[in-house]
This record gives sequence, structure tokens and C-alpha cells, in this order.
Amino acid sequence: MSTDDQISDDFILPLFEELFVVKERDFSIDYNPLGEGKQKLLMLVSSTSEEFAENSELQLLNTIIEKGLKKELNDVWVVNIQRFPNASIENIWAHFEPLQVIVWGCTDWLKTHNVAMEAHRQAYVNGADLLAAAPLSTYLSDNTAKAKLWSGMQRMFFN
Repeated sequence: MSTDDQISDDFILPLFEELFVVKERDFSIDYNPLGEGKQKLLMLVSSTSEEFAENSELQLLNTIIEKGLKKELNDVWVVNIQRFPNASIENIWAHFEPLQVIVWGCTDWLKTHNVAMEAHRQAYVNGADLLAAAPLSTYLSDNTAKAKLWSGMQRMFFN
């Protein structure tokens, strides 16, 4: 941050310190997300074998985005947290500045950042609405889990 512009008036200085807080974003990690995040919706997935997720899981995620949420893939960011094991929740939030986050099967990762949540629960974490979901593979065959996911998504997006 530049220190060239200094406020010398002792009366005004405290006002500007409170009003102009500059958030610095860490661009040292190239997250290379799938999608452009036009609606500031971040989806975190966990896959050790693929760049983002298995093909069937990506198809399901695309269906959830388009048909369930009535959005397009470019409205969201999809990031595989397994590719960034040292990235903290604070760094990811600071980089993307999401309004909403869905974590798909990342409950262990959340716990390492002191966010203990069960699947299909919602919380407000570091300035974003967060929905914890089961791994995407769960929703390929478990209709009960699908119903719980849909209920959580309705509370988050349509209330």
C-alpha cells in the first residue's frame, strides 16, 4: 500500500483509518477454478484423483447448478481443495470473496479450520453463507441425502 498520500490533520485522520480499510488479496496461489464466479458462489470439492471431480460427479454438479439453482457454470467457482492442502479458509475467502459457499465432502478440511459442521447444515463463516454437503458421489444414489441437500439449498438460496 502506498504511503505517499498522508493525512496530516489529527482530527480527520482517525475518521479515515476506520473508513478506508484496504483488504489485500493473496494472488500467490493460482486456484484455477472451474467457472468464473459471476454470482460469487464458491463450491469446494475434494478429489484426489481428478482436477475437480469424477466425470459423473461433475455432471451431477452441473445439473444441480443449472436445474436446481437456476444458474450457469460461469456463475460459480469450483475449486478442488485437495490441490491446495496448505490453503487456509481465510486465504480462500480473501481470494474469492464469496457471498455463498457450498463444501462438497470437505468436512474434515472444515474441521482443521475450526468449523465443525454436519452435512446439510448451514452457517455464516467469515462473511459468507456456508452449506456443508456430503461428497458429490453420495447424491448419485442416495435419494434421502438428495432430499436433505435440496432442503438445505432452498433455505440458503430461495428464502
